Amino acid sequence: MTEGNIEFVQILVGWAVTLPAVVTIIVRDERHLRGQRLERAWPSQSRDAAIFGLWLMGVHPVCLLVHFARTRRTTMGVLQGLGWLLLVSVGALGAELGAAIAIDGLGL
Repeated sequence: MTEGNIEFVQILVGWAVTLPAVVTIIVRDERHLRGQRLERAWPSQSRDAAIFGLWLMGVHPVCLLVHFARTRRTTMGVLQGLGWLLLVSVGALGAELGAAIAIDGLGL
Protein backbone atom coordinates (compact mmCIF):
# COMPACT_ATOMS: atom_id res chain seq x y z
CA MET A 1 0.00 0.00 0.00
CA THR A 2 1.12 3.51 -0.67
CA GLU A 3 1.33 6.23 1.98
CA GLY A 4 -1.80 7.79 0.52
CA ASN A 5 -3.74 4.54 0.86
CA ILE A 6 -2.64 4.10 4.47
CA GLU A 7 -3.69 7.66 5.25
CA PHE A 8 -7.08 7.02 3.61
CA VAL A 9 -7.62 3.92 5.77
CA GLN A 10 -6.60 5.87 8.87
CA ILE A 11 -9.12 8.61 8.10
CA LEU A 12 -11.91 6.06 7.63
CA VAL A 13 -10.99 4.29 10.86
CA GLY A 14 -10.89 7.62 12.69
CA TRP A 15 -14.37 8.47 11.44
CA ALA A 16 -15.64 5.01 12.34
CA VAL A 17 -14.51 5.59 15.93
CA THR A 18 -15.27 9.26 16.48
CA LEU A 19 -18.64 9.73 14.80
CA PRO A 20 -20.50 7.00 16.74
CA ALA A 21 -18.70 8.04 19.93
CA VAL A 22 -19.74 11.69 19.61
CA VAL A 23 -23.36 10.80 18.84
CA THR A 24 -23.55 8.24 21.65
CA ILE A 25 -22.05 10.52 24.29
CA ILE A 26 -24.31 13.45 23.43
CA VAL A 27 -27.52 11.43 23.11
CA ARG A 28 -26.88 9.48 26.34
CA ASP A 29 -26.13 12.70 28.19
CA GLU A 30 -29.31 14.32 26.85
CA ARG A 31 -31.37 11.42 28.20
CA HIS A 32 -30.15 12.22 31.72
CA LEU A 33 -30.64 15.99 31.53
CA ARG A 34 -33.48 17.59 33.46
CA GLY A 35 -34.95 21.05 33.80
CA GLN A 36 -33.00 24.02 32.51
CA ARG A 37 -30.14 21.89 31.23
CA LEU A 38 -32.53 19.96 29.00
CA GLU A 39 -34.05 23.21 27.74
CA ARG A 40 -30.58 24.42 26.70
CA ALA A 41 -29.78 21.22 24.80
CA TRP A 42 -29.97 21.22 21.02
CA PRO A 43 -33.24 20.06 19.46
CA SER A 44 -32.52 16.66 17.87
CA GLN A 45 -32.53 17.96 14.28
CA SER A 46 -30.19 20.83 15.15
CA ARG A 47 -27.90 18.46 17.06
CA ASP A 48 -27.71 16.09 14.12
CA ALA A 49 -27.09 18.96 11.70
CA ALA A 50 -24.31 20.35 13.92
CA ILE A 51 -22.60 16.96 14.18
CA PHE A 52 -22.92 16.36 10.43
CA GLY A 53 -21.71 19.86 9.54
CA LEU A 54 -18.67 19.61 11.77
CA TRP A 55 -18.06 16.05 10.52
CA LEU A 56 -17.85 17.44 6.99
CA MET A 57 -15.13 19.79 8.24
CA GLY A 58 -13.41 16.98 10.15
CA VAL A 59 -13.87 18.50 13.60
CA HIS A 60 -17.08 16.84 14.83
CA PRO A 61 -15.67 16.00 18.30
CA VAL A 62 -15.90 19.75 19.00
CA CYS A 63 -19.67 19.13 19.35
CA LEU A 64 -18.87 17.48 22.68
CA LEU A 65 -17.31 20.65 24.03
CA VAL A 66 -20.15 22.79 22.72
CA HIS A 67 -22.83 20.43 24.08
CA PHE A 68 -21.45 20.26 27.61
CA ALA A 69 -20.65 23.99 27.75
CA ARG A 70 -24.10 24.86 26.40
CA THR A 71 -26.11 22.60 28.70
CA ARG A 72 -24.09 23.17 31.90
CA ARG A 73 -22.96 26.77 31.45
CA THR A 74 -20.31 26.24 34.09
CA THR A 75 -16.56 25.82 34.12
CA MET A 76 -17.11 22.19 35.11
CA GLY A 77 -19.31 21.71 32.04
CA VAL A 78 -16.57 23.10 29.80
CA LEU A 79 -14.04 20.80 31.48
CA GLN A 80 -16.38 17.83 31.00
CA GLY A 81 -16.68 18.68 27.32
CA LEU A 82 -12.91 19.01 26.99
CA GLY A 83 -12.45 15.68 28.75
CA TRP A 84 -14.80 13.89 26.37
CA LEU A 85 -13.22 15.67 23.41
CA LEU A 86 -9.76 14.51 24.45
CA LEU A 87 -10.94 10.97 25.19
CA VAL A 88 -12.60 10.59 21.78
CA SER A 89 -9.58 12.12 20.03
CA VAL A 90 -7.15 9.80 21.80
CA GLY A 91 -9.38 6.84 20.95
CA ALA A 92 -9.35 7.85 17.29
CA LEU A 93 -5.58 8.26 17.32
CA GLY A 94 -5.20 4.80 18.84
CA ALA A 95 -7.49 3.28 16.21
CA GLU A 96 -5.59 5.03 13.42
CA LEU A 97 -2.24 3.81 14.74
CA GLY A 98 -3.71 0.33 15.12
CA ALA A 99 -4.85 0.37 11.50
CA ALA A 100 -1.38 1.41 10.32
CA ILE A 101 0.25 -1.31 12.41
CA ALA A 102 -2.23 -3.90 11.11
CA ILE A 103 -1.55 -2.91 7.51
CA ASP A 104 2.19 -3.10 8.11
CA GLY A 105 1.86 -6.43 9.94
CA LEU A 106 -0.17 -7.94 7.12
CA GLY A 107 2.41 -6.75 4.62
CA LEU A 108 -0.11 -4.89 2.50
